[in-house]
Amino acid sequence: MTTRALRPILLIRFGSFFFERVGHFAADVGQWKAQKLVEDSGRVLDLWYLPNNHECSNEYWAQITRRWFRVYSLVRYLVFWNRIVPFGEAHSLDSSGEFGSRDVNGFLERAKLTLPSTTEEEAEARVWMTKLGWNEGDPFVCLLVRDSRYLKEYRPEYDWNYHDYRNSDVQTYIKAINFLTSKGVFVFRMGKFMEQEVNYSHSKFIDYAFRPDRTDFLDVWLFANCSFCITSGTGLDTISAVFRRPILFLNLTPLQTLWSWSNTVCCPKILTWKSSGSFLTMKEHLDNSHSYNSQYIDAGIEIVDLTEQQILDAVVEFSDYYQGQSFQAIRHQVTNKRFLEILMSHPDFDRNHGFIHPKMRIASTFIEHVGESFLG
Repeated sequence: MTTRALRPILLIRFGSFFFERVGHFAADVGQWKAQKLVEDSGRVLDLWYLPNNHECSNEYWAQITRRWFRVYSLVRYLVFWNRIVPFGEAHSLDSSGEFGSRDVNGFLERAKLTLPSTTEEEAEARVWMTKLGWNEGDPFVCLLVRDSRYLKEYRPEYDWNYHDYRNSDVQTYIKAINFLTSKGVFVFRMGKFMEQEVNYSHSKFIDYAFRPDRTDFLDVWLFANCSFCITSGTGLDTISAVFRRPILFLNLTPLQTLWSWSNTVCCPKILTWKSSGSFLTMKEHLDNSHSYNSQYIDAGIEIVDLTEQQILDAVVEFSDYYQGQSFQAIRHQVTNKRFLEILMSHPDFDRNHGFIHPKMRIASTFIEHVGESFLG
């Protein structure tokens, strides 16, 4: 093939983005764009296609992909022939990379991407926000609490119950929502398909997931432009990471999956040993980063969701942190230093992490609840 002959001068590569799940789709596209900006030598030409055999998880993100990359439908045939013709490995692209959509090299922080929206799209978003009572400059937060509904809609023929331990009850976030709205912060409850509406009413709270005017475009715009994001760890929140919005992880499980490359504060679910009722240490959390409910049961571990008060405490802490008023105490600095030491010394660190964002933290309210022995 011509591509083989050109390799000494120009390396031409072919691949596709996995766009069925928005978490991978957003992460892969964002990280590839960031990497190209940071490392592009001008001697590599990447050609992509978007599969059309399944529904796209976010049509607007597909538009972003086409704005950032050379995306052509005929590339699918080049990918096929590249696999057939010998010596094609150098010309093959894996969109998720070696580290499975995790920005272990810190490309996003170095590239500092901005949403490539058009003037018309920006105007559309701001008009929509203004109709809700928002004024330019008003802070707003995206809240995403994982439940079972999306995956049931996505592939109803599959049994997704194996990782229900990652779900949380959105009603336990009401105290935190009330705290934010009382401070003049707009709160958008996000999600494409969610099980239940939030039992809360306030002029600055928008249960956007249930609005008839929810769109793929607004999904992206809100996560890309929010003051900060609060999430239990799922798909759309990846867009906030791509555009370097501060993120508070609440009820994240397993702890090994935290996003160490982003400006994040993590307050995980609480794990206890069923035999003794004692809290797992951080090392035990990391050792037991399981993917299936049954694995936690077999290990004798009970998964406990954060209470309404614990969620509120973490949000208050993060709100102060966002305004530069927290994490100044020496005790907090020492605690987080120890947290990082344990994370970086774990055998699985190199597989899941790499670049550590200077503002990545464990929530001090979490440590206060489980005790300093968590870091023992």
